[in-house]
Amino acid sequence: MAWSKAEFREQYSKLASIYDPGMWLYRAVGLRISAYRQAAVEALRLQPGDTVVDLGCGTGLNLPYLHAAVGDSGRIIGVDLTPEMLERAEHRARKAGWTNVELVEADMSAYRYPADAQGLLATLALATVPDYDDILARAALELPAGARIANFELQWPERWPTWLARFAAWLNRPAGVTPDIVDRRPADAIARHFVEVEAREVYFGAGIICSGTVPRS
Repeated sequence: MAWSKAEFREQYSKLASIYDPGMWLYRAVGLRISAYRQAAVEALRLQPGDTVVDLGCGTGLNLPYLHAAVGDSGRIIGVDLTPEMLERAEHRARKAGWTNVELVEADMSAYRYPADAQGLLATLALATVPDYDDILARAALELPAGARIANFELQWPERWPTWLARFAAWLNRPAGVTPDIVDRRPADAIARHFVEVEAREVYFGAGIICSGTVPRS
């Protein structure tokens, strides 16, 4: 059973201080997480001065790539459920001297997108919530026509055995991963609600970088 929002917030408040160092676990098994984040940002095709939303921004690991894309004249809005994660993101932005980063404590299921947003990014976030399809459907309605979305997510390859999936879910339980995450496919939802969709599997099919465009009416 998926965690409730309250359980998720409480757990990530505990993980905030060790979240960034914990990324070494991914690197240890060959997952090029930083490269995949950068590739997702590049898929947004942002220009200097653009406004971009980082949904489920966590500790702000995407901020360097987003700032490089939109520059000082752009606007970066990071949205996350957990105050402690946002505190880490704020520290990262302040240390780098980025004054165009706005951090918002909000449930991604209820967040309302700014009318001028040219890009929506989500990395390792959408698959953690059961209602990701509703989130993406609303984003396609609220974002302006022509805006871009990009998502990097881990996924369970269908050819891999289910017993291994259950074991992997158990190992990642502290991060809010439950066995039902195996069936979640945000990339499929992006294909349903956006156009000009492009998808590229990485890490032997265990990850996917997917992007699309808000359709014009």
